[in-house]
Amino acid sequence: MRLDLSALSGFRGSLLTPYDPGYEGARVLFNTRVRTRPALIARCADAGDVATAIRYAREHGLPLSVRGGGHHASGLSLVEGGVVVDVGGLRDVVFDPAAATVTVGPGIGWRDVDQITYAGHSFTGPDGLEYGLAGPGGECPTVSNAGYSLGGGYGPLGRTFGLGCDHILAAEVVDAESNVLRASETEHPDLFWALRGAGGAGFGVVTSLTYRLNPLPKTVVGGMIAWPYSRAKDVLRAYRDLYANRADDRLALCLLLTTEPYPDGEPVVGLYGMYVGPPAEAEAAFAPLQALGEPLFSSIGETGYLDMMTVMGEEIVYGLQSKWLGGYFSEDGFDEAAFDVLVQRFAQSPSGFSMVRFDLLGGGAIARVPADATAFAHRSALHYVSIIAQWPGDEETDANVTWVDGFAEALRPHLTGEVYQNYADRDLADWPAAYYGANYPRLQQVKLAYDPQDVFHTPQSIRLP
Repeated sequence: MRLDLSALSGFRGSLLTPYDPGYEGARVLFNTRVRTRPALIARCADAGDVATAIRYAREHGLPLSVRGGGHHASGLSLVEGGVVVDVGGLRDVVFDPAAATVTVGPGIGWRDVDQITYAGHSFTGPDGLEYGLAGPGGECPTVSNAGYSLGGGYGPLGRTFGLGCDHILAAEVVDAESNVLRASETEHPDLFWALRGAGGAGFGVVTSLTYRLNPLPKTVVGGMIAWPYSRAKDVLRAYRDLYANRADDRLALCLLLTTEPYPDGEPVVGLYGMYVGPPAEAEAAFAPLQALGEPLFSSIGETGYLDMMTVMGEEIVYGLQSKWLGGYFSEDGFDEAAFDVLVQRFAQSPSGFSMVRFDLLGGGAIARVPADATAFAHRSALHYVSIIAQWPGDEETDANVTWVDGFAEALRPHLTGEVYQNYADRDLADWPAAYYGANYPRLQQVKLAYDPQDVFHTPQSIRLP
């Protein structure tokens, strides 16, 4: 049955229903295992369109969801038979180099921002080096800055400067009544607290964010280094020991179990990332890795931050189906028994596209923020493991789902039970505790204040108290 769209006559963006050309492509997410069919995809042009779409959904009794870059791990950015408020087209950028801030629309990715604030802007630091200003982004170029930051936002600058959510200075939000609000430390501070860590969990639709930026040398030292899979446990030990009681927060390395060449080669273990500091000081920081002996290959060397992040993003494969499970290691859980599970289970993967990633590295500036200062609760954990099953065809689904489920179950004794909310798992029984811990009751009170009718409801949105 066709929707009556006459109430949306003033909508400035584009409207797509299942009867329109382009609908099928518009509903595809990064995880192509998600096959959800919304009744309407409202591609918004501005905050006014967002308000109109919310009002339409309410007046017609339709469920709604919010989509930015389309990377929600469990597909909750789409809603079956409902209205998708798509903010991916809101991509304005206002850069203030004097204040070292940038205000951006929710649909733009970090590489586009870095092109303006880091590559396109230069100044000389007190050490005489040339610097740019960098946001707190991650490696995937099509992840929206808003989805990334509102749920936390880990990246190579995190240990040095903090999470994406820690960089947010203000947010423009359209609430359940279609009012446009500004949230900051001084305006709607309760909402501002909730948005930083639970911003995608049912309070409103963010239509712009203002971030503080970080001074970063134009030349950094980084890249990827990999060893044969026979050295996997040695590398895991070295990675653990590298960050044990580490005082220098400027070395950001992620660990990866993958295949080389990807996806048709043999298993390998690698580290990728950068030293966030003067290049002359990088050699000492990377020295512990030299003790591991000759690698299979290494691209570690002087580069630009934008160049390095662009190369990493180019390695991401699109169009695959996936299931993504993981968790934070307990304080003593990243041990020899866990290494055995990781090495044995990954080698049994039925798909060369699958991987195990330690791309969420905590500590440093992340851990120095109190756990209740924002809605983001996972401040004390250092290591996070992501078991990522990826495969191209439906006929491969059962084998890959069985593999990732069994892998996650085998690792469970080594984990805290907390889960990074940006890597959402629809099957979590106690997702409030896993995502938000002790902050959840306060989030419920914010939900009651800003969405008492539970308009922004998904299977894992904050519940009314």
